[in-house]
Amino acid sequence: MSSSNPPELPKLPPIRESAEHVVPSPPGNHASAEDWTTAPAKQPAESDESAMTAAARSEARRRTPRQKPPEEAKRAAPKEVEQAEADPPTGGGRGGRGSRTEDGRRYSTAGHGLIVALLALIFGALLLAPGMHKSAFNGQSGAKRDVALALTGGLTHVSHALLIDRPRGLVQDAMGRENADDIDVAIVVPPSTVNPNPTTTPKPTKPAVAKPPAKRKFTPEKKLRLWIAGDSLVITPGYSIVRAAGGSPVIESVGGIDGHIATGLTRPDVFNWFNELTTQVKALRPNVVVLNFGANDNHSYMTGLPDGVSVGSLGSPEWVKEYRRRVGAVMDTVNRAGAVVVWIGLPIARSPTETQEFDRINAVVLQEAKLRPGKVIFIDTYNMFAGDDGGFAEYLENDKGDTVKVRAGDGVHFETAGGDLIAREVLKQLNLRFDLTSWRKQQTP
Repeated sequence: MSSSNPPELPKLPPIRESAEHVVPSPPGNHASAEDWTTAPAKQPAESDESAMTAAARSEARRRTPRQKPPEEAKRAAPKEVEQAEADPPTGGGRGGRGSRTEDGRRYSTAGHGLIVALLALIFGALLLAPGMHKSAFNGQSGAKRDVALALTGGLTHVSHALLIDRPRGLVQDAMGRENADDIDVAIVVPPSTVNPNPTTTPKPTKPAVAKPPAKRKFTPEKKLRLWIAGDSLVITPGYSIVRAAGGSPVIESVGGIDGHIATGLTRPDVFNWFNELTTQVKALRPNVVVLNFGANDNHSYMTGLPDGVSVGSLGSPEWVKEYRRRVGAVMDTVNRAGAVVVWIGLPIARSPTETQEFDRINAVVLQEAKLRPGKVIFIDTYNMFAGDDGGFAEYLENDKGDTVKVRAGDGVHFETAGGDLIAREVLKQLNLRFDLTSWRKQQTP
């Protein structure tokens, strides 16, 4: 064509985005999911709105629910509104009355927490009351101990009345610590046949040639039964004695090493050795009992005193009298069961003060041992472990001439080499007291 005007192009419909790529804006709060998903997408341009037919706009308005006024909505749902007014929004603050967490639980106030904590403390105190009462009983005498006994005593009675102490007792029984909370200070002292202060002097008689007493004989078929017990100082020598006795076919260790740390004869409330010895000598039937006590008795405080009896400071006449009574009771308990006592004395200590205290205790034990000749053997470890200058020595020479460590670093306990020295002395005394070798001659053809 040769016309100067270009041909008129056909008009195209307005370009609109596909409904599949347009996310419609949500309608009102009360519209259902079906309503707003099916509602036509709102176009940003007015030209797009004008492109909609009148019928389409009418249909969209019909499908969109009409919003109710606040008064009308309140009248329509009075129960929901009342509930909303009763329960304030959850995000407006914490700890207020009626406040709730996001999952609907109410917040607890500080007062509630204090009450729960107080109840937990009271329950815990009642649960542990027996143990606390025993600890208070074991304390040093004074106003502090009296107050603690009064408080824990009341708690113990309440705990027992409410049966709260039962779980603690069951746990102790399962652990092999039956009656661990019992306070037992009874000292059962058998009637002694020893007269410590004889008033009559025997008439002089013509001296005669004394025959040595017949030694009790033991054989591999009838072995000497040996039991070892005492405080912590007996443990290391005890194992050395058991090892050394294992080389003899006529000595048998029974009951193991019954050593209890931090115990003694002055505090039966901590551990009642008087009951322990009475029970064990009947059950084990030993011929020899090796004992060591005193390392924890170097103080003036004693429990289990007879009515009306009080003791003064360590080493005072009253203290010595009561301690002698207890040492003698231990020896008599073993002797009456038919066994000989081998008492290991306290050694020299690094501390001069502690050495003096041990000397006082050794003096009491030695006096009681001399009153029972043939029934009690006292092992003097003081001189055994003294150095060349007569003082404390941590190292000594053994039989081979080698320098070995015989004392522990605390200056009181023994090392294994020290325990071996004591073991050799104990076996030496047993050979002097009993016949442990004649059975060999009988077996020789």
